[in-house]
Amino acid sequence: MSLPDAAAAAALDSNIINPVWFIYLDILPEGLRCNSAGWDITLSGTSQPDLDGQYEGVDPDFLSVSGIQVKPGGNAPVTIRLSGIRGLDDDDRAILADPANWQGRLIRIWRMIRNAALEQQGAIQHLYTGYMMSVSHIGDPSSVAIEVLCESYLAAFAQASNRTMLDSELFDPGDLSSRAALAIMNGNNSSPLIGGAHTPNRPHQYARPVLTR
Repeated sequence: MSLPDAAAAAALDSNIINPVWFIYLDILPEGLRCNSAGWDITLSGTSQPDLDGQYEGVDPDFLSVSGIQVKPGGNAPVTIRLSGIRGLDDDDRAILADPANWQGRLIRIWRMIRNAALEQQGAIQHLYTGYMMSVSHIGDPSSVAIEVLCESYLAAFAQASNRTMLDSELFDPGDLSSRAALAIMNGNNSSPLIGGAHTPNRPHQYARPVLTR
């Protein structure tokens, strides 16, 4: 996320602002660009390759973006909902039904600040870059809504810690439960970690043979 420049920051302090969302979804076979101004807008020379292009105008009442929250491990998930769509043909449904066309692919969101007269204030601000995790569509042929769940690159590609109960002693030196669990599973009757408790022999444990002459 970038910070608004001085002109945009000053406009944010006004009583009336008319923000416009610019959204780029890298859905195969060609990316989708839309904006919430209500009319088509073409951007060029922005020095941001992903931002340049023609954005189809969508009624702002039909486009919603959930709050964008910055967290240490990456931004919280963002949900984009596009409603009021008249219908999807078979080709559109086939594209959405195949995760290879969108899952893990890029999404970017920018914001333009406008004053009460709908005049642009400052430069367009980059707000979010992430990857599409799920796409769903609901409704009937007369009005369909498409919902896209996105994760930031840090959250989407973070590796699992692979920590288990066996790592508990690393965080709490006095916690010996992992050692006790291993001792019990291994049938170690003499382990002081289990307080001298007797563990019955298991089927795979064999007594030592007695040698006689």
